Amino acid sequence: MSNFMSDDVRFQMDKTMATIRTIVEVFPKEQWLKIQGPDSYYIPCRIAYHLAVVIDRMVAGGFKDPDFTAKLPYGAWMEATAETLPNQEDLLVYLDATIARAKQELTAMDDATLASPIEEARGWMGASQLGAILYALRELSDHTGELNKMLLDNGVSDIWIAR
Repeated sequence: MSNFMSDDVRFQMDKTMATIRTIVEVFPKEQWLKIQGPDSYYIPCRIAYHLAVVIDRMVAGGFKDPDFTAKLPYGAWMEATAETLPNQEDLLVYLDATIARAKQELTAMDDATLASPIEEARGWMGASQLGAILYALRELSDHTGELNKMLLDNGVSDIWIAR
């Protein structure tokens, strides 16, 4: 059986996760925990933590654990503040572990997996496992764009890893 679709999904997800990781690495340290927009939602670390949580929950299989949110290293991302969020090095530890788990899940995926029905609890994301992956990519892209805008506002080139 051919796995050209799942190979494409792995490739695109790998580039997306590499882009996120690079943004975290290059973000100006002095701006990492400072509000970068119209309200306190726009703290770079908060957005980056949210991205790590999305990868962990939606790609690495965290959604299977009913206690997932309770086990997050820095709590619920939406409630996080500059005082409770990690520095870049600590976030990278969580992000790297999350990416490793996500890659393991993605490696197990084939084209038949992508075509299989989604779990009832995640039905709002689509009808198939492919729908769930596409939803995750949309979510990651949305917030990667926010972080890239913050990079530009801080005089740093935006990050896009395409190949």
